Amino acid sequence: MKPILLGIDSLSYSSFLKCNPRVLGTLFGSTYRGVVVNKDSKKPFAAWAKVLGMKEIPQSFLNDLKPESIPLIEQTKAIPINIPITNPSMGEVSFSITEADLDEELKAVGDAILENAKNRPVIASITSFEVMLSKSEKCGLYSKIDSFLGKVLSKADDFILFSPYGEPKGGSVEDYGIFLASVPRPSEHETVKLEEIGSLFNKLVKGEAFY
Repeated sequence: MKPILLGIDSLSYSSFLKCNPRVLGTLFGSTYRGVVVNKDSKKPFAAWAKVLGMKEIPQSFLNDLKPESIPLIEQTKAIPINIPITNPSMGEVSFSITEADLDEELKAVGDAILENAKNRPVIASITSFEVMLSKSEKCGLYSKIDSFLGKVLSKADDFILFSPYGEPKGGSVEDYGIFLASVPRPSEHETVKLEEIGSLFNKLVKGEAFY
């Protein structure tokens, strides 16, 4: 399997530790981990613009590019799957960011990751988890995410799993997301910035990431 970059909007350390999902718990204890910091880009569009641009760039800049010309996709030749820089999302699988069914999204994205990662790096996202947090029982949602991750990441040789911000709270979202990966975060004692995630994935695909 080729490297996988997978973002899940609003996944939070505090809640997954409370809900105790098996796969996430195993990853937390057995892979490299860190905390993603995001105090400004609290929407999927803006957050993913930083990841895909590998630097501070306007999200509108990405809208003017074809998928294959977006910096991280261009440099890694990765297959985009359900990436939320447009609505509906961009890539091999596409869903409405505000109206997707979580079960349907998880199945479609999971199948697409497993099929495409056989031959090409993959950049993929799950967006409906964030929307469903205000509508459904939290630990039940984490159980669904956990099953999805078990299906996808158990077959991955190298991966980066992250959330660009935490859970919705008080009309905004938490400043901190998760980082779990088969390679160390960019700076061992520092939080992880969104643009650093894109750069690290680029190095991982090119065999330049330090283990």
